[in-house]
Amino acid sequence: MGDVREKYTGWQTVLLQNKKLLKDDFSKIGDYGCLFLCLCSIAEEWNEARHNQRRLDVLDLYLKSRSKGFLKEDFFCKDPCAILALATGQEWKKDVVKTLPASVPWQSYTVEKWYNKRTDMTHFRRRWGDTVVSSVTVREGVLMEYYIYSVVL
Repeated sequence: MGDVREKYTGWQTVLLQNKKLLKDDFSKIGDYGCLFLCLCSIAEEWNEARHNQRRLDVLDLYLKSRSKGFLKEDFFCKDPCAILALATGQEWKKDVVKTLPASVPWQSYTVEKWYNKRTDMTHFRRRWGDTVVSSVTVREGVLMEYYIYSVVL
């Protein structure tokens, strides 16, 4: 099995190019789904590392997260830790730091938060890859902080 992370690299760009194929609110994932897709990739990494054969169904996670109020229709993540719990069956916590520690614990996963003052846009990406092929926010903006999501053991 290949690296599950690879499938998220450029995924938003593909969705943006194929918006006509998507229906209703799910089409907004191309515009605003970067943090949600980062959470999906974290959940898949966690599940795969635990040899959980259950593959993550992004649409199912979206619908369940919306119905529980964890995610708004524009993909604003109101409760990222609850979304991760829904996807993995584990309890999660979130820490926000300006710089990463020398090493990130094995049960922790990081997300970068970028901001572009010119466009007033925020973008979230994993350190190993991005859901947007060429993000203007990352290219022109600044790295504001890191979110560290950790399983509560």
